[in-house]
Amino acid sequence: MTPPRWMWWLCCLLLWTACAGPEVRRPRNYSQIAVDSATAGCLRNPACASQVGQDAILPWLSRAAARAGQAAAMMRLWDAAEVARVEQVLVECAKQANFDVNERLLGPGGRTSPAVCREKVVDANGREVTRAMQLGEAKHAAALECVQRALGATDAGRFSLEPRYLRDAKTGRTRWLDPNEVAQWLRDGLFYLLTGSIAPDVVLHALGNPLKVQRIYDFKFPCQVEKPAVWSQYPEGSPYAEQWQDDVYRQLLGHDVIPKTVSPNYGVR
Repeated sequence: MTPPRWMWWLCCLLLWTACAGPEVRRPRNYSQIAVDSATAGCLRNPACASQVGQDAILPWLSRAAARAGQAAAMMRLWDAAEVARVEQVLVECAKQANFDVNERLLGPGGRTSPAVCREKVVDANGREVTRAMQLGEAKHAAALECVQRALGATDAGRFSLEPRYLRDAKTGRTRWLDPNEVAQWLRDGLFYLLTGSIAPDVVLHALGNPLKVQRIYDFKFPCQVEKPAVWSQYPEGSPYAEQWQDDVYRQLLGHDVIPKTVSPNYGVR
């Protein structure tokens, strides 16, 4: 036999009273009884949910909590220990890339020198470049592949390799450019659409949010590794002509972010 309706209302009232505790104020209307008071009461008194099962009484509450947990995870930044671990990975990748590329392009035990760095060679695209440029590009590519292997399985979504950012001329705000869109522009020869954009090597950011930047790193591979890594200046013709690379990074990604260089001999600086 189905219980009278008044018994259901009485059970609901008693349950709400037990959950809410002494701090619950008189609600202004019925909808607040059903939502505001029950939610606030149970959030203050977790035992409420365990009395008969949270999902049975407030099925939407568990969903809301899950969404809140997801939102909190997406806002969480890297802590100091995690950053230290990443920086160790970056240095190891820089050292490994430096060794592997020298072995491949200069031969076993090959070492650079001022004369070697000035040599003219033809790169994979058929361009004539200096040996220093050839080595630098190859080492960058090898280091980024190493970082992806080391961090991709455990920290996916919390870092980006060579993400591209552009300041919107209309709003003055920095936009993150979708890699697929960038790739399509490059295939179509629409290089002008990337004018003024930047692409740091490694960016640590909030989960799934490349615009909430925490750390910026650029690999630097001086042809003569005994020389310290330095930031470059943008050349004439660039929207940032004569400005230093790290200064431009801060302009677009936040003045509280400190860009750092990573090199085989000097580590993170």
